[in-house]
Amino acid sequence: MLSAVGGALMVIPWKLANEIGNPEHSVLLLLGVAAVANSALVIGQRLSSGRAGFRVGRTELGVAALLAVFTLLGNLASALAIQELSPALLNVLLRSDILFVALLGWLLLGERVERRFWLGAIIAGIGLVVLQGPMGDAGFLGLFGGGSGIAVVAGACFSGLAIVTRRFIHRIDPVAVNAIRLWLAVALWLPFYGIPNFSEIPREQILYATLAAIAGPFLGRIALMISARYVEARVTTLATLTTPGLTLVLAFVLLSDWPEYYELLGGAIMIGGISIPLLRFRRAPASKA
Repeated sequence: MLSAVGGALMVIPWKLANEIGNPEHSVLLLLGVAAVANSALVIGQRLSSGRAGFRVGRTELGVAALLAVFTLLGNLASALAIQELSPALLNVLLRSDILFVALLGWLLLGERVERRFWLGAIIAGIGLVVLQGPMGDAGFLGLFGGGSGIAVVAGACFSGLAIVTRRFIHRIDPVAVNAIRLWLAVALWLPFYGIPNFSEIPREQILYATLAAIAGPFLGRIALMISARYVEARVTTLATLTTPGLTLVLAFVLLSDWPEYYELLGGAIMIGGISIPLLRFRRAPASKA
């Protein structure tokens, strides 16, 4: 749930940053600030525990490199999509990752997909559709064109983060790996776009990208990685379906933007769907004669 809050806090400044300046620069700023914040956290952990050294094994490096690829691709797609979409709609479409996580978790991790999970996912999916309101002449298929299609690609990339983390979580330090994967993502960015002239980047873009970095890739992602120690990847991702609803609340608090009736209805349906697979039902003990 903390990860969902981070995602909701991130998307509003992320929208503003990509409207002001170049999306590629927003991605670099996002990843760079998050990398610095995570590195500071790692150093703080080492100092507080009395450990002066810092060792990184081949497993950590390999996992971080794979996560870095998904990170860069997902954030680039997200930056392009947010130029055409509202913050709430972007978060709605990013939650398509629950389908990718469930499928890959079954194929690669052997995680059992219970019937109540699919029931909850279907109900939550209905809520996501209702949340978007009237679809106009384009109809349902119009959701997957332009920015909507790019947002789904971003969701697929981010699902890879959940699967890889779940696979190796008991063999890595999640905070250290999170810092390494962000620095590697920055390193992967440079060969494609070169070293930018930071003096030409608007100050407002730097500010908003920094706020987005702290909320999402730093606090939100660490919470998501740590949760993998306790729950399956598909359940973790399903819980983050609350992010679009939280985004609507934050948009009202921060921007005085009151949700439409269909957004409120869709959010309520989503919460109902999310609650089904997360509840653990117990059979009543048989009575003794």
